[in-house]
Amino acid sequence: MTPQLAFPRRWFAPLALAASTMLLAACGGGGSDSATGSPTASPASYTTGRISGFGSVIVNGVRFNDSNAKISDGDDGASELALGMVVEIKAGRIDDSTARGDASEIVVRSEIKGPVEAVNAAAGTLTVLGQLLRVDAATVYEDTSGLAALSVGSLVEVYAVPSTGGALLATRIEAKASLGAYKLRGTVASLDTTVKTFRIGNALISYAGVAAPAGLKDGAFVKVKLATVRVAGAWVVTKIRLGEREIEVENHGEAEVGGLVSGFVNLASFKVADVPVDASGSAVVFAGGTAADVTNGARVEVEGSLFNGVLVATKVKIEDGDEQQEREVELHGAITSVDTVARTFVLRGVTVAWNDTTHFGGDGKFTADDIFIGPNGGPKVEVKAYLAAGGASVVADKISAED
Repeated sequence: MTPQLAFPRRWFAPLALAASTMLLAACGGGGSDSATGSPTASPASYTTGRISGFGSVIVNGVRFNDSNAKISDGDDGASELALGMVVEIKAGRIDDSTARGDASEIVVRSEIKGPVEAVNAAAGTLTVLGQLLRVDAATVYEDTSGLAALSVGSLVEVYAVPSTGGALLATRIEAKASLGAYKLRGTVASLDTTVKTFRIGNALISYAGVAAPAGLKDGAFVKVKLATVRVAGAWVVTKIRLGEREIEVENHGEAEVGGLVSGFVNLASFKVADVPVDASGSAVVFAGGTAADVTNGARVEVEGSLFNGVLVATKVKIEDGDEQQEREVELHGAITSVDTVARTFVLRGVTVAWNDTTHFGGDGKFTADDIFIGPNGGPKVEVKAYLAAGGASVVADKISAED
């Protein structure tokens, strides 16, 4: 059975998203400083990216305290959090010295719910609802042992970030026994207002049964809920909404985004995690590489400020693409259950395995014998781990006691 990677709801008070992070203002305070023309600073921030750990919630290396935050799925429904999910987070200012923030809202954002139409395990790709997805070493799988275990007709929910060539990079794939409705997010193409159809990727969508939202046009980004049976070759819309993000994005004096570069035209025009970026300024610092390394498919983190929907960069960090680094998982908290025979424990809803290569502490004060549940519960630990091959389990590299 696939180890449970979900982060149970009980760990969250109402809470505060992936890749692939962007910091933005919360309360309508767009506009700019009249003297400088720069975005008006706000005490709030916005982050989007892939969950890579819990302690409380870790996205792009930032630990967000979620104790006073609200969690939803973008449709006002409650949601769990799990490794590999793409989320959007509204929080206060991020403390750069500690890489921590206090989240007030987290929205879980999956891209697709629907049937698998093709699988190519050798190439690391699959097609779901007409959308080409690729997987990598950091893709997490739930209730399936990996890509090769999926087949045409399998039902899945996919969390993903934009990649190159119109494809998506799947960060998490959950197998589903059934789905009451399908879902798809993407860019409108081939809009026909007479027969009321359009395409998202290779999927033909009919919106004849719903009112078209203002602004529906080719190039618009939409989220559609679909009936599970096609009619005349088209997926039938039961609900449609415009907009790339679940949390409103406005002007912010501080911003950070992490993910894959897509839509690269030049340094003044490319996207990361669906956020337009301008890194053409003369004072932009390029770390881990040079400006020439910023190309489609490159994994980057961009810092700067957001103005009129564009992230104006002050720093671009180019990730080295190391596979082991991409598979890293970080967990903090109290162990809640232990299976000493299987050598696994559960921490923050994630099942973690340890083995003979796992390092314990560094001072000899914490060993495998300290992994137990006592009358006061389990010990508090910090775990440095990695996704095992196939992405369906987590293996501890180092376990240390934590106050």
